[in-house]
Amino acid sequence: MIFSITFFFLISCETKENTPQNNLVANSDIEEVQSTTQQQETGIQERSQALIEEVAGQDLQKLNRWWQERNIQDPHKYLLPVILARLGSEQKYDHEEIWSTLLELEQNKPDLYHFRSPYDVRIFFLFQDKMPESVRASYQSMLTAPRIKEWNEQGTENHMFMQRVSGLALMDGSGLPSDYPAVTATNEAWLRAELNKFLTIGQGEFHSSIYYGYSIGGLLNLYDFAKTPELKQLAKATLDWYAVNTALRLSWGTSGGAESRGFDRKTWDKSLSALAWVWWGDDPQIAKAISRSPARVAIFAALSDYRPPPQLRKLARKEVPLPFSLTASHPGYYSYHQSNIFQETFYVTQDYSLGTLLNPQRSYTKEGTINAQYTTYKLVIRDPQGIDNGVVRLGGSYFSPISKGSSPGDQFLQEKGAVIYQLRLNARDQRAGVPNSSQLVLPSISGEPQRYGDWYIWKIENTWLCARPWGEKIISIKGLGKKNEDYQALVAKGKDTAWITEAARVADYENLPELKKALDKTEIDDSSWTDLGKLTYKSLQGDRLSLTYNQQGGIGKGEINGKERVVENLPVLDSPYVQEKLNSGILSITIPGYKQWQLKQTINGPEWKNDSSR
Repeated sequence: MIFSITFFFLISCETKENTPQNNLVANSDIEEVQSTTQQQETGIQERSQALIEEVAGQDLQKLNRWWQERNIQDPHKYLLPVILARLGSEQKYDHEEIWSTLLELEQNKPDLYHFRSPYDVRIFFLFQDKMPESVRASYQSMLTAPRIKEWNEQGTENHMFMQRVSGLALMDGSGLPSDYPAVTATNEAWLRAELNKFLTIGQGEFHSSIYYGYSIGGLLNLYDFAKTPELKQLAKATLDWYAVNTALRLSWGTSGGAESRGFDRKTWDKSLSALAWVWWGDDPQIAKAISRSPARVAIFAALSDYRPPPQLRKLARKEVPLPFSLTASHPGYYSYHQSNIFQETFYVTQDYSLGTLLNPQRSYTKEGTINAQYTTYKLVIRDPQGIDNGVVRLGGSYFSPISKGSSPGDQFLQEKGAVIYQLRLNARDQRAGVPNSSQLVLPSISGEPQRYGDWYIWKIENTWLCARPWGEKIISIKGLGKKNEDYQALVAKGKDTAWITEAARVADYENLPELKKALDKTEIDDSSWTDLGKLTYKSLQGDRLSLTYNQQGGIGKGEINGKERVVENLPVLDSPYVQEKLNSGILSITIPGYKQWQLKQTINGPEWKNDSSR
């Protein structure tokens, strides 16, 4: 395990006149930053070791019997993390048993598939001096024909980051002879193209709470073990891009906002958030509460020397001035040319974050599509105790009883904490079996709503959630199937349904009477909704939102404060703290108290400005 403690020296103030007094202030500032950074590094080490011990404590032999009895196709995903953790543990484990199990896996399942790759390669580099010659020979065979060609295999985005980038680390850093050097060159070219895409048009598998951590795992291997400096820089630049996007939307232990391929409704207990906890969390005891699946992914960060840019800690922990808004755009999955087709809005306060996603596709495909894996509305309500955040979903139920995925016809308009949503089924929708309903899905622990006119109101922690639905009938459902018994839904039934939701802080409206007075000042105009699909709302914060439904497409006509919503040529990221203009090749972080950090893609490779984490 790599346990070296890295000290980041950051001078956050502008250059001052060279006087003895100013020199004393500057030295004091530097010492404070050094002390803070050392404390943060110590915290990372403590959390990392706590996580390693939890993973190492799993019963390896029981897992070995389990997969063989069921002939699991990808057993490495379950066993290799335990092997890796036991080898890196401070506890005494039987290494002979570990190597024997590893060889048995190699003999029974020799395929070099994606979920195996990041663990296998890290085991080799960290413990090659301790492994028996028979185990080392198995790694040597991975670089001989025909096995070496498997490092070029296809798959989803995270599959290729795991396999191709881990293979690149093995080929470049091991010193072992390679039968096909072209495999190394091809994987490097692919990674350079991916980074170029990220820094120009964005990412197809954006902010995935399930798969981000796996992609990061492959990149951490290249960062930690590549011998070629240019490859290490390439890994760092891509890791920095992932870390910025993770920190930007992280909401007190939950991956907030819109997602591609995921729906995080937990707290420090999803693959991405568990990894983020290693970087930016607090109490090492949280490791005991992280489930096995996310812990398996977080171990990559726990065993790596990589550290995100230090100013991201404030952004990840939402210790920057709040509230702030983010506008973002994303390309089609895998695409280098379908840029800007998805539009995202994200808003975060001290007590909640809210994100929506516009999907231009009115697609009815149910198999082999990631439409089922988009998160298009997510409200994260902060648990002040940091244990169990509340997560709320709004949308159709074409793919899931808890409204996961992007149902055909879902259309949103968001400004700050207010959202207008509509679902109006056309003839094709009905033939395809799109349910004639939409629903607001909440944790059952949120309780019954209070009624105020047409409003349904919940007080959840320090946040008010106000919902005003339209439909032929409004009903409540308790428990949404065996897997979702802890969730409830308020359902609007009918061919045409609509919602206005508004999240507000209890700090702004201390009790229900105050909130009711504020709601009395809002304005709703639904006079053209039945005929034209137009709904207008003046929000608690005084913003006027108007959404006219697009009966055939996926994005309706939106107006905010009299200006038509722009849905083309949006920046990849645009917020007070993170900026990336479309096709610019430049990612910037602007955090109070720090000099502006910048990552720039050039023809020769990535370049940084004011990066103290290198």
